Amino acid sequence: MIKLKRPLIVFDLETTGLDFQKDRIIQIAIIKKFPGTNKKPLEVVRYVNPGFKIPPEVTAIHGIKDDDVKDAKTFKEMAPGIAKFIKGCDVVGYNSNRFDVPFLQSAFERAEIYDALNDVKFIDVFNLYCKFNPRTLSQAYADYCGKHLEAHKADADAKATIEVLEAIIEEHKDEIKAHNLEGPTVKTLAEMSQKTKKIDILGRIVENEKGEAVFSFGKHKGKAVTSQRNYCKWLLDNDSFTVNTKETIKQILNAKNELRPKKTTG
Repeated sequence: MIKLKRPLIVFDLETTGLDFQKDRIIQIAIIKKFPGTNKKPLEVVRYVNPGFKIPPEVTAIHGIKDDDVKDAKTFKEMAPGIAKFIKGCDVVGYNSNRFDVPFLQSAFERAEIYDALNDVKFIDVFNLYCKFNPRTLSQAYADYCGKHLEAHKADADAKATIEVLEAIIEEHKDEIKAHNLEGPTVKTLAEMSQKTKKIDILGRIVENEKGEAVFSFGKHKGKAVTSQRNYCKWLLDNDSFTVNTKETIKQILNAKNELRPKKTTG
């Protein structure tokens, strides 16, 4: 069993597409597990009104139609309650570092909530699973739990995710303990499920083996943030990047005095 020091949020999203800046969440499922075994997990499943029609090709994937979301609240209306529900928790998802977390962070920022995910450790069960046997969630569920999954239903995906995580912990407990003698704590699992050590929430800025903050994307991938002052200025003015990523860059540059005005003489 996973060792919890504070509640754990297991979540899954269904969206109108793959672009976390342009597309929107249309269903969110959250399971909140508590430390210890006595308290029953809380489950919340909500449709979300995206504010525009769902593309037919997307409905064909997860089956969510315009009629399902037409009377639902927008994410902006739900955001304060979701942020409160998540506060003080850590987060687990399946392929969440690349998909669900960027979508959720961007949705919070559009709702003018910027710190909902700041104090959070993220466990990506997909990355953890890929360390042993790369597959889809459906295959992971079949391999580890012996069950069939009806994929692309947020509530079913969230429930399957926590079952796969528990099964991975049980089957690979020796490897997990070898990584950290404390065993399957959230900190250990979060470390093992990260392909790189993220500095911002989306992992646009990561820490390299030298402990330097470097870009993880684009033409300056692998280069130190502090070595690309002009690129940073361009990025800070670009709406394609989240507020969290921009604030992270500002903090890194300020620490190196890169954003402070140069002193003039005379």
